[in-house]
Amino acid sequence: MSHKRVFEAGDVPRYFYGLPTYKQAKRVAWEALKRLVPREWYETSGRTFYESDLKIRTRYGVELHVVGLDTPQRIEGNQWCGGILDECSDQQPKVFDMTVQPALTAYNGWCWRIGVPKRYGIGAEDFKRAFDYGLTSSDPDYETYHWPSSTVLDPEELEKIKAVLDPRDFSEQYDANWEQTSGAIFYTFSEHKHVKEVQYDPTQRICVGSDFNVNPMCWVLCHDTGTGLNVFDELKLNNTNTQETLDILFARYGAHPGGWDFYGDASSKSRKTSASSTDYIQIYNDKRFISKKVYYFDSNPLTVDRFAACNALLSTASGLVRTAIHPRCTRLLADLKHRAYKEGSRDAADSGEMGHMSDAWGYIVCRKYPLLLQLDTRGSVVCLS
Repeated sequence: MSHKRVFEAGDVPRYFYGLPTYKQAKRVAWEALKRLVPREWYETSGRTFYESDLKIRTRYGVELHVVGLDTPQRIEGNQWCGGILDECSDQQPKVFDMTVQPALTAYNGWCWRIGVPKRYGIGAEDFKRAFDYGLTSSDPDYETYHWPSSTVLDPEELEKIKAVLDPRDFSEQYDANWEQTSGAIFYTFSEHKHVKEVQYDPTQRICVGSDFNVNPMCWVLCHDTGTGLNVFDELKLNNTNTQETLDILFARYGAHPGGWDFYGDASSKSRKTSASSTDYIQIYNDKRFISKKVYYFDSNPLTVDRFAACNALLSTASGLVRTAIHPRCTRLLADLKHRAYKEGSRDAADSGEMGHMSDAWGYIVCRKYPLLLQLDTRGSVVCLS
């Protein structure tokens, strides 16, 4: 693009590369960009790299600044010839409209807005709006581009990823498609695929997932197959406590010789937890359960990460089913069929008894089958303005 004004003596051509936070910008971009600068560009009579400012200055007087937009003022006060905003789904809302665009006006500067099209992100809605504008507008200053990972990644690697991620996560992170946040939380669940006459096996360890809500108290019982979970029973008790639930569990399966593993949410580490350290102390001190181990998180995983791990265990993008649930587990099945997000939100629209049993199951899933892939560095979309 042509500039609105001619550079005058003292003017400095400045460009920026911006990520959502300062720490992220320094960690991800600073050293990498320094390595890209050819030595013939180095300043001959001064510094090229300004570590405290995350600024690169070449012998030609051009500057490149690495900035974190968690404090938008870092980009204000100067006019810029152009720049790149990366991870735009996680940029603060309106940061482009209110901060970046006004700083590009003097030189008719350009900006690339790039990133993965995430369902969840503080700036996802703004980024989607910009993406759609580039697709539908006749504005000559805007263009939208999109490419999936299949254009750059090895097909064998993609197949391995499909075997781990659920379909929507794969579509979003590797095919660069915009997925909706509203609707069913456990969208990979299918009665036809997942409801089976799962058998209790006395030779296998019983995994017990616990949600310590008082009304109802919800515990899930399953076997780990080595590749997934077979859920064979559940306990749903109203107006009770942990000790009473342990008594009922022992009355039902107390002779079980295969061993026990107890899982639950973090103890007193989150304002949203329903667990107390006394719940785990009671389980740990109960000598009736043979070969018992007790697990709980130091801090709770993000709810969205727990839901993603559950969906991937139900069915991966390649169609692999790793969960079976006995039809007697009516409360868990109700959650998997009917639990939904609040419209336009990542929060569950739970009421009454909804959510507790699937949370109990999810604590086992997150401990035994967590998602370990980096999900935010693959498929991308770009909006140029």
